[in-house]
Amino acid sequence: MNLQSKIYIAGHCGLVGSALLRALGTYGFSHLVTRSHAELDLTDQTATEAFFAQEKPDYVFLAAARVGGILANNTYPADFIRDNLAIQTNVLHSAWRHRVRRLLFLGSSCIYPKLAPQPLKEEYLLTGPLEPTNRPYALAKIAGIEMCWSYNRQHGTRYLAAMPANV
Repeated sequence: MNLQSKIYIAGHCGLVGSALLRALGTYGFSHLVTRSHAELDLTDQTATEAFFAQEKPDYVFLAAARVGGILANNTYPADFIRDNLAIQTNVLHSAWRHRVRRLLFLGSSCIYPKLAPQPLKEEYLLTGPLEPTNRPYALAKIAGIEMCWSYNRQHGTRYLAAMPANV
């Protein structure tokens, strides 16, 4: 990326997204694009597509997600999997359609099995049962990783999935 690149930070109000926004600003990136959830509902395919058509970002950091604690995950499992799959699908597909140069998809360490050895290693993914209280969220994030790989393989995109495990 160069300092003039147009960079969209999806989820800029959250913990990771706000840190990215601050860091990029500190390094001198001046064309940072943000939208709050009230301004852009990323679960809405039409709205997401219109945003990408209008803004045409060069790079995307996908830190947006429906998140919550154990109680929220247990109470609203359908909402968590539905909303996170929709956000990922809409952003990745719109990024591809509008020729985003690079995309970073941010997930969560909850994608690893409940009883995975510590410290976590990438190869532990899908080696055992997930923590039941956040399984729908974790499965959506695992699907996001696969979506990145699939777009790269089929469309030649350069999407990267990273799991900030110590957040």
